[in-house]
Amino acid sequence: MDILNIDPRVLIVQIGGFVLLLVVFKVFLFKPIAAILEARQNEVEARYKDAELQREAAERLRADYEQHLASIDEESRARITEALKEGQAMRDEIIADSRAKAEEILAKAQDEIQREKEKALAELKSTVAGLAIEAAGKLIREKLDDAKHRQLVAAFVDELVPGPLSGSGGESKDGAPR
Repeated sequence: MDILNIDPRVLIVQIGGFVLLLVVFKVFLFKPIAAILEARQNEVEARYKDAELQREAAERLRADYEQHLASIDEESRARITEALKEGQAMRDEIIADSRAKAEEILAKAQDEIQREKEKALAELKSTVAGLAIEAAGKLIREKLDDAKHRQLVAAFVDELVPGPLSGSGGESKDGAPR
């Protein structure tokens, strides 16, 4: 080593100093830096895991929200359908009630018409019977010949049906023109 001008004692001291420097660096520098780097790496990994958990939670919430919206939509459609059915049933019921009331009113009107018809027929029968009795009484009271009999019948018919169908010349029994 003489050729290179290296003193072996200085070389040994320098190697010892270098090894000592490496041990000091390892104890005081490399271990704390490695601990800081490991802590930082653990923190980053924890943040990634936390972010992943939050993303998964958000995804679950989104899925729950979409499912909830779907169920709300389905429920609202069911309610609308039910309301439509209920409205249709109410409409049918109202129509049925209206028809029943109309039929009832029609039946009452027909009954009333029938009663009025029967009343009018009874009145007509009573009037006709009275007129027949009156005519018979007049016939009995007078002695009739054929001409007188025809004149009385014509006058009676004129009283019943006034107008051009009567056979007397349009005069009443008292001789006044009609």
